[in-house]
Amino acid sequence: MDIQTLPGETTGDAGVRDRESTTLTHPVDPEIADGAADAFYQAMSRVIELSPGMYERQGAAGTRLVFTGTVATYNLVCPGCEPDLGEVEVLAKELAAENVPWSILLRGDADPELLDLATRYGRTASLQLPVLVWDAELLSSLPTFVPEGATVREITGAEHEQYATALVNTFGWPQSLADGLARPELFDSPHITWFVLEVDGEPVASGRNIVVGDWVAMYSGSVPPEHRRKGYYRTLVSARLRHAVASGARYAVSQNTPMSRPLFESLGFQQAETWTYLTSES
Repeated sequence: MDIQTLPGETTGDAGVRDRESTTLTHPVDPEIADGAADAFYQAMSRVIELSPGMYERQGAAGTRLVFTGTVATYNLVCPGCEPDLGEVEVLAKELAAENVPWSILLRGDADPELLDLATRYGRTASLQLPVLVWDAELLSSLPTFVPEGATVREITGAEHEQYATALVNTFGWPQSLADGLARPELFDSPHITWFVLEVDGEPVASGRNIVVGDWVAMYSGSVPPEHRRKGYYRTLVSARLRHAVASGARYAVSQNTPMSRPLFESLGFQQAETWTYLTSES
């Protein structure tokens, strides 16, 4: 799996466990799953409105178009619950003309006609990611352990280059792409908070929270390989959740690769849905 195409939280300390999982065992309420999806789109909107050249729109039938000019999972055509194939095709044609990597994002199963449409536009590969949610009722169960020498702090726009470097080192992204996702303007938004965990002054983990209403969307978690499995990322995620609750969030949403999913579930995250990204083979 090529992690440079993935949104959300992709790296962590999956091998480090300091307690048993606190994940809720009851099914996730469909309204919570819908809230997670809305939070995902609203978080993208927060970034887009502050980023020149990015744009989004929504058709009459509910199909969304998201254009950031970056990776395939940040350039999206998102059909509504009852897809209007004509509207999907109009937006797919528009996004294809941008000449960037892009995907069709599905929250549920795709019917054959939608899959045929995706194939016509070269979206013949698929990537599935779990959507994990967390409830602040689990706040008191978050671990309080902090590795020796570790400090979590918020970073400002003056340090945006440091954050971009972390994305390059962890995800292998080109510097230009990382710079685009860590623009100084985004650090000054009251709704977006950027975090770094440092050990003796050296940054070893980073992440970004975007608060929308009573949700926090957790993005861009990064830990370079040499610093994994030491508890740093668990400490950082726990600090980010506490910060989000203090900022008014009741729920958190994240998308995770197999590497970080066990860590998030051990902190109480529960799978709400699986999303499918229809994208190109390359």
